[in-house]
Amino acid sequence: MTYIVTPRLVMKQITPSDWPLFLRLHQEPDVIRYAFDPPTEEEILQRFHSRLPNWTWESDHWLCLGIFEQESNVPIGVTGLCVTARKEGEIELGYLLLPEFHGKGIGTESLLALLDYIKQSLPVKKIIAIVTDGNLASTKVLEKSGFILAEREVNAYQIGGIAYDDLIFHYQF
Repeated sequence: MTYIVTPRLVMKQITPSDWPLFLRLHQEPDVIRYAFDPPTEEEILQRFHSRLPNWTWESDHWLCLGIFEQESNVPIGVTGLCVTARKEGEIELGYLLLPEFHGKGIGTESLLALLDYIKQSLPVKKIIAIVTDGNLASTKVLEKSGFILAEREVNAYQIGGIAYDDLIFHYQF
């Protein structure tokens, strides 16, 4: 099981007991406004169950790590990765944080730790992250962590019936 520790955080693969965190992250307007339309609870449950099996490099599902405060075990959010092109060593990563933890450096701290884990443990050659245009906070987290904007897909995604550009970032090894 993947287990990552930073000075403030513990990140570990989610378990069934993390359902309340996962549900809240997918229903909280300040979390999802730049990510996706509000899913139904059934859709959220399907996403959650798809991330519960033990993850290996050969898995087709996301490695989903819960992010928790190290001292108190208070849930903060989730982060993780999915292999997008196994032979090429390409992955996509992402994260969602509860609103009360925005702006505290937790996104950057957790992402840097995840990147260290990836570099030490996985045969990765390319890391991408996709951000909806307008999500300035997530863009800053990626840039602080060594990502650069590589591509813009115009009108790639719709949220609330409005078309947004996807900003595709690549990590610089």
